[in-house]
Amino acid sequence: MYYTLKYDQVFKNVFYRDKELLKIFLTNIMHHVDSSFKIETLDIRNSELTKDRLYIKNKIIDILVKTNDKVINIEINSDYSINIKNRNFLYLCSALVSDTDKDVSYKTIDQHIQINFIFQGKNKKGISIYEYRDINDRKILTDMIKTIDINVDYFIYEWYNKNKSKEYYNKYKDILIVGMEKEDLLNIKDDDYMDKIVNDIDSLNKDNKFHQLFTDEEDRIKLRNGYIEEGIEQGIEQGKLEAAKKMLEEKFPIETIIKITGLTRKQIENLKN
Repeated sequence: MYYTLKYDQVFKNVFYRDKELLKIFLTNIMHHVDSSFKIETLDIRNSELTKDRLYIKNKIIDILVKTNDKVINIEINSDYSINIKNRNFLYLCSALVSDTDKDVSYKTIDQHIQINFIFQGKNKKGISIYEYRDINDRKILTDMIKTIDINVDYFIYEWYNKNKSKEYYNKYKDILIVGMEKEDLLNIKDDDYMDKIVNDIDSLNKDNKFHQLFTDEEDRIKLRNGYIEEGIEQGIEQGKLEAAKKMLEEKFPIETIIKITGLTRKQIENLKN
């Protein structure tokens, strides 16, 4: 199995260790929606990412960074169900609230942006931007929050449909590399920036410890899916509760159980009693 940037663990381990790499990547991605976007300073905000270790399990968010006047949360979403959408929006709101205190003017709060890399097939829109607007006159109520969905499948399909056009690649390579499989990745002969990303991905795949991390995680997923399938026979809601109870017994983090089952924290906490 060759793990690419479609896997959040690979994405994090490639970008969070190299701020210059992340700065170029973010700038290029944001230029697709805002040509004036620039980064003068960049700090990684995740507490989990400040730890001096390569392998990170049980992540809460992928990468949260602070630029000059923006806070940007980057998510890799292999599943983009309504539960995941709700979860991502709550993360965005939580990050906004955590940056607000009584001594801060509401006029000076940094804009919070969520970038979701999603995989929804070729027929879905390439880039979708969501803002807090009036449904009738489209007037923006506040510019403090914005969500950007990037459907990687769409761009991969368009690239293939154009016979891997060099022009198309140059325009969208930062999106394309998120969706490329092994063969296309290892055939990239580009600039130092893209070569560095590819070499980091390849190095991770050659590391036995990194592969073991995925093996362990995949075993947990299979176990989790077995719990849910078993629970469905007892009814969807009851099935979720049963699945959550068994995951608690297996020492799954509560945040992970919330994301998997869609249950509230209170419902899960009550299962401990």
